[in-house]
Amino acid sequence: MILVIGGSYQGKTEYARQEFPNAKYFNQLHLFVKKRLVEGKKGNEILDEIREAVRGDEWVVISDEIGNGIVPMEEDDRTWREVCGRIMIELAKDATEVHRVVCGIGQRIK
Repeated sequence: MILVIGGSYQGKTEYARQEFPNAKYFNQLHLFVKKRLVEGKKGNEILDEIREAVRGDEWVVISDEIGNGIVPMEEDDRTWREVCGRIMIELAKDATEVHRVVCGIGQRIK
């Protein structure tokens, strides 16, 4: 599994498609996490679901970095930010490569 991260609208998807054209994509992971939290799932359940989804084949997981910047005022948004960050840490450990994209330019950080 390859993890591609970066800010909103920084060209992550285009970068992933250019660099890994034969892969399968799990895009907008951050929104997937939010949806599962709203459904009442816990962080470890969400992480297990993601790991199961990207098992086998060559997968590229793409996610916004939502942990940078201002801390949200709403408790649900702070929880989402924290859970998403912790899931990203675990996925980065699992990943064979991690790429960070800024302004459409990717840099391999693992």
